[in-house]
Amino acid sequence: MAKGLILGSARGSRAVFWRLAKNKKQQRPASRRPPAARSPAKACFGLASGCWLLRFAATRLQMLTRLFILSLLLAPLGQALGQITKPTDAPNPLPPAESLKTVRLPDGFRLELVAAEPLIRQPSGVCWDAEGNLFVAELHGYNREGQFDIEELNKTGELDRVVRRIAANEDAMRRAEAEQIGTVKKLIDDDGDGVMDRVETWVDGIPACLGICPARDGIIAVCSPDIIFLADRDGDGKAEVRETLFTGFKVSVIERRINQPQWGPDNWIYVDGGQGGRITGPNLSRPVNLPVTGFRIKPDGSAIESISGHTSTYGFTFNDDGDRFVISTGTPAIQVAPLPWRYLSRNADIAVRASRRNAANYNTTFPSSQPHPWRTKRADDPGFGKYYRDRYGAAESIPNGYFTSACSPLVYTDSALPGLQGQMLSCAPAQNFVHRSVIHRDGVVLNIRRPAGEEKSEFLTSSDIWFHPIHLTIGPEGAIYIADFYREIIEDYSAIPRYLQQQYGLDDGRDHGRVWRLVHDDMPEPQSPNLAKLNNASLGRELFSDRFWRRQTARRLLTERHEAKPIEPLPRLAKRTANSKDTAGTVNALYTLEAIGQLNDEVLVAALGHAQPGVRRHALRLAESRFDNFRPHFREALKLVDDPSPMVRLQLALSMGEFDDISATRALAALAKRHLDETWIDGAILSSLGNRPADMLNVLLTSEPEKIGKARGLVRQLCSAVASRKRGDEISDLISLVEHMKDRSLQLECLNGLRAPLKTPAFISISDAQFTTLFNFSTKGHPELRSVATDLIRLMKLESEEDRQTRLAATLKEVADLQKPVEHRLASVNSLSSENDPSIATGLLAAYPGATPAVRGAILETAFARKDNFPA
Repeated sequence: MAKGLILGSARGSRAVFWRLAKNKKQQRPASRRPPAARSPAKACFGLASGCWLLRFAATRLQMLTRLFILSLLLAPLGQALGQITKPTDAPNPLPPAESLKTVRLPDGFRLELVAAEPLIRQPSGVCWDAEGNLFVAELHGYNREGQFDIEELNKTGELDRVVRRIAANEDAMRRAEAEQIGTVKKLIDDDGDGVMDRVETWVDGIPACLGICPARDGIIAVCSPDIIFLADRDGDGKAEVRETLFTGFKVSVIERRINQPQWGPDNWIYVDGGQGGRITGPNLSRPVNLPVTGFRIKPDGSAIESISGHTSTYGFTFNDDGDRFVISTGTPAIQVAPLPWRYLSRNADIAVRASRRNAANYNTTFPSSQPHPWRTKRADDPGFGKYYRDRYGAAESIPNGYFTSACSPLVYTDSALPGLQGQMLSCAPAQNFVHRSVIHRDGVVLNIRRPAGEEKSEFLTSSDIWFHPIHLTIGPEGAIYIADFYREIIEDYSAIPRYLQQQYGLDDGRDHGRVWRLVHDDMPEPQSPNLAKLNNASLGRELFSDRFWRRQTARRLLTERHEAKPIEPLPRLAKRTANSKDTAGTVNALYTLEAIGQLNDEVLVAALGHAQPGVRRHALRLAESRFDNFRPHFREALKLVDDPSPMVRLQLALSMGEFDDISATRALAALAKRHLDETWIDGAILSSLGNRPADMLNVLLTSEPEKIGKARGLVRQLCSAVASRKRGDEISDLISLVEHMKDRSLQLECLNGLRAPLKTPAFISISDAQFTTLFNFSTKGHPELRSVATDLIRLMKLESEEDRQTRLAATLKEVADLQKPVEHRLASVNSLSSENDPSIATGLLAAYPGATPAVRGAILETAFARKDNFPA
């Protein structure tokens, strides 16, 4: 009983008192004496008062004794309750209607409730099937390990004020694992008022689920270590179809797992937050070793591959041009470099600059809510305040004012909500708001800035501290749906000092959760969301819908129908695609036509010449597989070398790597000469060269030096790529090119590039003529070339011992030749610095007396640099 007494909860103490009272009642006899013994008391009236006094005294003593025992039992409970109680400043939950009153939005916008507890709890994402049915994923068990940990700690009755940041103990972790589960529900609106009335629980008890998306008349759920396909084929409200498409994803802390699956523009499903793993699946031809990256999958489980631009934070988004943004807790948007992984992986011999960049130049925030009291108390605590300032900076150490929980970005690629099209929204759940930003393009670089009028405010704010938006998506009617992880504390428990965890608790509200709909007074009337009933021709028209969800769903349905049974030709769709003027609809239709095998040459050539650069970019990607079979596509592509859009030129540099032809190499050379100063294009060109860096060098270096232009900056990397391949014929050809150059600085760039990847000596066979060239460079060449030529000879093990002694003798002779210019003699000394030979020190010191001061210094430095230079 003592263990139960110290739980420190009102519910626990009520149970204690109830048990004590129950036990007392059970132990008390029905009467103190048998009924027959009572009547004599009446006869002995004179003794009645004395008997009564004795009985009263005995009863009083017994009651006092019991109260004393009870006080001893309750003392620990009182002590614990006195020390560790919920502070009075802890915020309380609000009913949905009251929470809605705390929301602030620009004029014309408003929030509407879609669903709330008890129908749903802790929603992590929503999606719709082709009939327009709304599904929600639930994430259970967040912060439970921390809660279990402090529950044990609270039994001590002491607050842990040690300044540090620690995880929960192993036992708490194990207990929490059992409660870290996912649920997928179908929400049903019986009366059509937009508020859900009931749910069908498709599946419960799957691993913690951080997102869902529709596919194949079912739902795909991401829940590390698995990705699962769910379907209800018999209509009973349960997903009897449960197929593991992929498994093997590493499981980390619950909020840092694979998340937010969504359809990309190219008929793949994209997922982020991956921590790597050896991925297997029943439809994979072989296991895939996935690095720590985001990835994309085919919805039938037949393929999975890495994508560029990974973060561990929840969510990502695409714009109409197909650019991808990810996010980190401290900034509202990160641009992923438009260098898809599949291109970069073609050439293992290159290193590409950062594949992502912060798109924002600010990190300050303007919430309307007050920070949770624990944040203020942590900042005011001298120990913890300093601890967090020193390790995480001001943004994490003050109660409010900076992004600390940014997640789930969304570019609004619809037009139903006035004034939002093309803008980005990002969640800030810890500060109870949704941020808005405007995207600005500068070539291939995308930046976000605060919109006019919101320089010191946020788009959607709530003063309800329990309001935690964590997921945004566009609904069938163009509204934005917000998953609200409604609870008291959203932050990772380890960021909260333990003594504050002990007082406030960590999972109050885990039985809450809401979904909201962001609408506008001037939104168009919604259409029927049931696209599943439309025929193919009607779906073809929906590909160009102004509603994002309708055009994306139409593409998905046509693709899935074709996979089940080839679709009859849709000539009107092809014609409309060829003549379409906008970006979103045209790109959507192009990928649909490709998926159903109806992307003809006329449409593709028209797309390569489209007025919108985003269309031209995707047309290049779609044309790659056709370069070999239809030359007109390739000729049209080559015209884009001088396209006015850097976005298109960058994509051309990537696409040329898919066509192994000298004309593609010439196109890459032209891009390098004219546009190498543009962001990321050097990495794109290098990725495309693959097994032909020598061909690229031949095209560049046979030009006159003044015509090489901006491509000079690529020469060293190309030479390193040649050396990394360690093919003697390619290295020989390169040395031959270097030999006939008149530009000495370019010669030096080439030789330095050749030397860079050769870390340890290993024999590489080159032609005799080119060995002679290197030998001459090392002994008689310009001073700047001698040292690097000597290193190349050594690293490629090109000379016999006799050749080496001949070269060393010639070099030492030049050091001693007083008729040679000082810079030549210095170069000769320096070229000997990497040699290991006892005769070197002797030869150098012999030349010392007649040397100039500069040469003498070099002689001494080289002679005494290695003990091996001295005879034994």
